[in-house]
Amino acid sequence: MQCQKSPLSLKEGAIFITDAHYHPGLREELLRFLEWVDAPQIFFMGDIFDLLVGKVTFTKQSNKKAIDLLQKLSQKTQCFYLEGNHDFLLHDLFPQMQVFSRYNQPVMCQAGQKNIALAHGDIYIGGLYKFYIDLLHKNAVITTLNLMDIKGWISKKIQKYNGGKNLCKEIADFENIALQRLQHYDADIVIEGHFHQRKIFTFGEQKYINLPSFGCSLEFLRYERDEFSFSRM
Repeated sequence: MQCQKSPLSLKEGAIFITDAHYHPGLREELLRFLEWVDAPQIFFMGDIFDLLVGKVTFTKQSNKKAIDLLQKLSQKTQCFYLEGNHDFLLHDLFPQMQVFSRYNQPVMCQAGQKNIALAHGDIYIGGLYKFYIDLLHKNAVITTLNLMDIKGWISKKIQKYNGGKNLCKEIADFENIALQRLQHYDADIVIEGHFHQRKIFTFGEQKYINLPSFGCSLEFLRYERDEFSFSRM
């Protein structure tokens, strides 16, 4: 794992994309985005894949086309990857990107005088969820799952289940959830994915941005002229 030594400098025209939930045959618009996008800086904010685990062979093989496009993009564009709960242990897959595990989030950025915190969005969630996620990040557990995943039978079952999820579901009273999440951060602006809500809230001097699911609406966030706004491919 790598620790962040100093805030990243946000560049004019930076793009933030999350929750594409791609796998072959489903939500393949991601492939088109990776070929189309032209930006000086791109933040992949987690759950770009419906299932990609760096130490599970089948998930790497089945996602090879998207992985290759990401690797190619990272050779010409400054790319950062914040791992989500569907895509993790990715450091070796993307050697030319700066990859941040959930344990090294939030990632701090600076734009002018503003401090900005970035996270996939599933940090600061405790209970059974944290236990489950922590378990999946244990080397012994992932190694065992990889050995059991003969011809990808486990991965295929997970992908089938994930493929049936509604990525466009609106969460009731999300403004209150956003306010609660903001309490965990020491930043002027907080940007998260995970919840798929496409919302921007201002609470006093702080701003909370929840990104749209690219898999739902083909939208992402763009930073231009000191402002954040949603854009569509």
